[in-house]
Amino acid sequence: MSSLNCDIDTATGIFKQVVQQVAKDRQQLEEDRKKCEEEKQKWEEEKTKINKTFVFHGQVIDLNVGGTRYSTSLSTLTKYPESMLGVMFSGRHDLETMKCNDGSFFIDRDGTHFRHVLNYLRDGEEVVDSFPRSVEVLLGFLREAKYYQLDGLVTALGSLLREVDTITQNDIVTNFKPFSNQYSVDGGSNVYHGGRHGYGAMFNVNSHSVQAVVYKHKNMRGLSFNAIRFDHPLSLVSCDLTGASFMSCSFGSDVAFVDCVLDDTKFSNINGLVTNSHSVSFTGSKTDKAKFDANLQAALQSAKKI
Repeated sequence: MSSLNCDIDTATGIFKQVVQQVAKDRQQLEEDRKKCEEEKQKWEEEKTKINKTFVFHGQVIDLNVGGTRYSTSLSTLTKYPESMLGVMFSGRHDLETMKCNDGSFFIDRDGTHFRHVLNYLRDGEEVVDSFPRSVEVLLGFLREAKYYQLDGLVTALGSLLREVDTITQNDIVTNFKPFSNQYSVDGGSNVYHGGRHGYGAMFNVNSHSVQAVVYKHKNMRGLSFNAIRFDHPLSLVSCDLTGASFMSCSFGSDVAFVDCVLDDTKFSNINGLVTNSHSVSFTGSKTDKAKFDANLQAALQSAKKI
């Protein structure tokens, strides 16, 4: 009887091993099946890409940009592979819907500005020195550079705009009115009282109140914003604030320094920059060379703002 029990136990053990092995084999087969399906899907996607690959006949490409005609080389258009034009003319995309009857490719953008985009593709950043020193025109170029995803040109134009569009100390004095008296900004109930700092963001006094004060692409090197009380939201975007000074200021609303140059910019004895009631941001701005007083630096670091 004991021999029979032993045989049963042995058979049971073998059966369990067989069941476990079958389960493992099934799991492996399922994994192999999934891998085959994934490989098949990748191959189908690759075939679709191959079928859609656009073959350029010759190296000269004719373009119709917003009605303005251009001719350039394929190598010029693909000089920056990660840009929109680089991807568009890489050959990996079907451009039949963009192709005109005369064989040119239509791009629905500003044709005048595209001349400068094309020159940048040909000659690089050195061509930026030949751009017109007009803020309005340069902003137009900047829009196109962003659309075509030419990061180098975007950076170069941002620097050029800051050089061209300079804010003077007199502009600051004019824009931020004396704060010694009461002012009704919109002729209604918005009354602002003078404070110990002496200046405030008082735009268009006795006309319309300003919801936000915004400066973009400005050269504000060395300017003094000392003893100014900012009651409106303040946004400084892509501004060069090298050597500027924010000392004994008071911020009563949101403030943002976005993509700004803050080399040797002084922040000291400031009230309201780090509070729970409004936000402060240094997004994209390099703050490592800015000069914060010890208390402010500790507060900003604690709030993970710098």
